[in-house]
Amino acid sequence: MDSSRIWKRASSLVIVSLLSLWIPALANDIYIQQSGDNLDLDVTQDGQNNVAGTSSTNISLTGDTMTLSISQVGNSNVVAVDINGNTYTGNINLTGSSNSVDLTCDSSGVNCETVSMSVDVTGSSADITINIGTTADADSYTGTLDITSSASETVTLTANAVSATSDIDITNSSGLSGNTATYSQSGDGDVNGHSLTHSHTGDGAVINMTQSGIYDNKINVTTSGDNAAIDITQSD
Repeated sequence: MDSSRIWKRASSLVIVSLLSLWIPALANDIYIQQSGDNLDLDVTQDGQNNVAGTSSTNISLTGDTMTLSISQVGNSNVVAVDINGNTYTGNINLTGSSNSVDLTCDSSGVNCETVSMSVDVTGSSADITINIGTTADADSYTGTLDITSSASETVTLTANAVSATSDIDITNSSGLSGNTATYSQSGDGDVNGHSLTHSHTGDGAVINMTQSGIYDNKINVTTSGDNAAIDITQSD
């Protein structure tokens, strides 16, 4: 083989190799492992298949006085966060279809004493799971969930706290059925007990509420739509 043909073949290999480096990555993934106090973390993702942690490799935050805000725009958003620290304040804001949120506070014995958070979702087919005070009761939990969708949503909230206040609003903009919500709030109840407010618009809602703790527990439910199935269990 003459030298000119060898050079042309080598040049072609180089060009192919360079082109392979220019192919854009399709992933939009963020993974964070953090330890330390006074964290203020803002995460913004815009595109398809946004991932901020997964069930196998979640965002892990350890330390006192943490603020975490996550904003995702696009379909198939995923948020998985494990928080261990004294005070947590934050917001999760998702816009798009097929969203998944899994947030746990106090999974390894580092108490989440004071938790104030909100979750806002606009889209369809969301799966939201929130666990507060997993291994030890928090002192106080205040949370709001606002979900506006055009298809089925699954929401699971478990709050173990001395004082827990939750305000949940789920609206099916098209009136479609298929929403399932399960809420459990327990703990000492302090002198004012726990408070759970749920508002739902759309057909076929399945709502299960369990609340326990001493003194004045309160549940307020408002629904608008056909074929709702609601179970409420409350005790001191």
